[in-house]
Amino acid sequence: MITNSELKYIKKLGIKKYRNLHSHFIVEGDKVFKDFLDSNIPIFKSYSIKKIRGQNNTIVTDNCMKRMTFLKNPSNVLGIFSIPNRKRAPLNTKVLVLDNISDPTNLGSIIRLCDWFGFENIVCSEKTVDCYNPKVVQSSMGSLARINIFYEDLISYLSKLSIPIYGTFLNGESVNRVTFPNKFVLIFGNESNGISESINEFVSHKITIPKTSKSTIDSLNINSATAIIMNEISNQSFKS
Repeated sequence: MITNSELKYIKKLGIKKYRNLHSHFIVEGDKVFKDFLDSNIPIFKSYSIKKIRGQNNTIVTDNCMKRMTFLKNPSNVLGIFSIPNRKRAPLNTKVLVLDNISDPTNLGSIIRLCDWFGFENIVCSEKTVDCYNPKVVQSSMGSLARINIFYEDLISYLSKLSIPIYGTFLNGESVNRVTFPNKFVLIFGNESNGISESINEFVSHKITIPKTSKSTIDSLNINSATAIIMNEISNQSFKS
């Protein structure tokens, strides 16, 4: 049985200021829930339609789950997990930097791509969408449980680095001609405006994805661009 105060608390966690206040976020769906259970992220409480083996979860009705969910179609389980207490972002190692990414589903997809291609750390600008937004958690499909994400003042962070900094631009050196070192930073900018001018100053290597001469497309969406560039980096690591 779930109380009205619990329902209100769950719905509050859809808002960033309450997630930060209570250090809790919502996880939904059987697979995503299991991924977080298998991680070292502590669980606070869970609710489900049926009993989950090994879990002291609260059983709720289908109608109650519909009232709790942030999904279009409610799942069988909803968990409240504790937001990890991250230290400062790592310096001088392979890192993906996100400069003001605004769409939650884009961030979730990028987190999933990092999980696929072996980028363990993401450093986000302070204006990038919150990674514990329910839409980000869901679109990352559990990968958020395995990727370290930090929010930093990017100017301060980038000024401390002594490794190559690659930035993605419409005009730059073709990514398939670039040889990436073992330690580097890769920056993606805002979906509409790209990398901001203040961050552009730190970029040591501008890279781009080449297109055919017949193509009339202005640009790729950020998820496609991330996948293509990370795949090129991954191919190089396999060849070396």
